[in-house]
Amino acid sequence: MSVQEFNYQTLTARLMRLAKLDTSVFEEVRLDASATIPSVVVAVVATFLAGLGGWLYWIIAADAEAGSGDVLIKSAILGTVFSVALWIAWVFIVYAILTQVFKAQADVQQLVRTMGMAAAPLALSVLMFIPEISFAIALASVVMFYGLTTLAILVTTNAQPAQVMVANLAGFAVWAIVLTILAGDFSYSLSGGISVNIYSPGIFLFGNGFG
Repeated sequence: MSVQEFNYQTLTARLMRLAKLDTSVFEEVRLDASATIPSVVVAVVATFLAGLGGWLYWIIAADAEAGSGDVLIKSAILGTVFSVALWIAWVFIVYAILTQVFKAQADVQQLVRTMGMAAAPLALSVLMFIPEISFAIALASVVMFYGLTTLAILVTTNAQPAQVMVANLAGFAVWAIVLTILAGDFSYSLSGGISVNIYSPGIFLFGNGFG
């Protein structure tokens, strides 16, 4: 069995366990240095699936095929890039607050590993295209993302739960606020086409008044 195959199988098994709410996965990942890249991949893929879900929502549930090319490029692709960059900032904000403000012990690589795995629920937003429950699906995925991230951080530090909540809320706020700003807007041209300027994935499509 190759190393790549082993890593793939291990990652798949961990995601399956996490789907069953087996949070002992975080303790395993925290101590597994080889899990850094797979965990980042989870965060990237889950975020892209959220962006893809937003694109599908635009052309199916919202019945707005016009401008769908812009949504795919700007929201799903570029939005994924911006969201992942802000997630990295989120990790470092958590690390800085825990270690510098609360003087707790934390390792940034361990935070990357556990918080990367905790991003998995964002992938559920790929189902945003289902009519009537689009927003509920997207919101549930973000709520689960935040909740699992809190559990992930608790495993990774000796900080008190209240301190973890403060640090994680600060990082989440930066992620959510900036992506809301990047959600931008859309406008109609004289020819009747739609110009989309939305650079955030998934649930943030709802932030521009569309839907």
